[in-house]
Amino acid sequence: MSISLFTILYMVKKQDTIYALSTPPGKSAIAVVRISGSKALDYIKKISSSMPTKPNTSTLNKLITKTGDVIDQTITTYYKAPKSFTGEDMVEISMHGGNAVINKFIDVFKKNKKTRLAEPGEFTRRSFENNKLDLTQVEAISDLVNAETEYQRKQAHSQLEGNLTLKTKEIYSELTNVLANIEAMIDFADEELPTDLLNNIKEQIENISNEIYNILSKNSKGRKIREGFIVGIIGKTNTGKSSFINNVSNQEIAIVSNKPGTTRDAIESYIDIRGLPVRFFDTAGIRKHRNTVEKIGIKKSKEISKEADLNLVFLNKSSEIDDFKNVSNPIFIQSKYDIRKKPTTINDITNISSKNNYGIKSLLNRIFHQLSDKNFTENTYISRERHIECLKNTIKYLEKSKQKKNYDVFSEDIRLAIKEISKIYGKTDIENILDIIFSDFCIGK
Repeated sequence: MSISLFTILYMVKKQDTIYALSTPPGKSAIAVVRISGSKALDYIKKISSSMPTKPNTSTLNKLITKTGDVIDQTITTYYKAPKSFTGEDMVEISMHGGNAVINKFIDVFKKNKKTRLAEPGEFTRRSFENNKLDLTQVEAISDLVNAETEYQRKQAHSQLEGNLTLKTKEIYSELTNVLANIEAMIDFADEELPTDLLNNIKEQIENISNEIYNILSKNSKGRKIREGFIVGIIGKTNTGKSSFINNVSNQEIAIVSNKPGTTRDAIESYIDIRGLPVRFFDTAGIRKHRNTVEKIGIKKSKEISKEADLNLVFLNKSSEIDDFKNVSNPIFIQSKYDIRKKPTTINDITNISSKNNYGIKSLLNRIFHQLSDKNFTENTYISRERHIECLKNTIKYLEKSKQKKNYDVFSEDIRLAIKEISKIYGKTDIENILDIIFSDFCIGK
């Protein structure tokens, strides 16, 4: 098996001792710097007054330059390999978060030619390479850092705890058992084997396929939690769509005017509704277009409504409901409740006022309940397209295996299925996706 140039270069680079600021740049009460690598402890000792005497302990420590200049008084913690985040010797230094303090420390380390600044995600990558984390946990760290709502946090934490890995490893184990039985049929073809062995193998494959189908069908909302549910805001012109999105966004992101057609491009606003990430799209009002630009905007409105998980359909009058009968998952709304002489009393229509907030809270609660229906679970397994693709490919090879009469070809399809399921947690053949995954990370993570 040949080793790629990428792998060789990375093997060389991972021998370096690396450092980086792990907290956001800028003024803060505390800044944390990480150093990882075989020489981490040695390099910090050279500029320290009092290092921890035992691993996994913290010490009050002054950092001092060669000229005797005190950089700062810090809390320094030493982690000895393999009992650290990266699996290597590691030092974490908590110092005052002023720019001058941080810059002075970084300058001192820059002068050490045997260390280098870590690349984005390199600490986590070393953790993966040293088997401290699997690939789904690496992705979970990225999702946890980027989580903006409670459901995103819970889902990322569940994945970090290894729930997805546990499930896929169960399937991996089941498939390995199937492969062992097939290999037995090949190796001992001339000997007496149980007559029902082949039927048992086919039954096992069917059960595993159903298990994967079940994961795919029940956990499709995992990606929605990670990326946000799409809610289209559609309707005719001057129905209060832009006023609504400005209200729930707490900022003026859309132009509000009595003149029809002021919204021509779809305007997106990301909103947290009781921990649920929701992406509202305010679209162009639907009417007989008068120019090319507005025509494009209306076309975009219709495209968004088809993709949306929910559509808020704004009406001027109740009779307009029939104009939107083909819209999927609608909530019909009449806005401007504050100026209507006769508020709509039809059950299918929700009255709101973006001016005085009438009905807004109630509408947001309704949106929450419709998006997080009774089948929703917080511990959703599937959150990335990569996971779905691997599961679908596993199914593909299992389905192919059912058609094979030749045992050698049969076993090869099962091997390919095993390879696909193991890609989820990073057991085999994942080199080509590592750069993509770690590109989402910041320096110091």
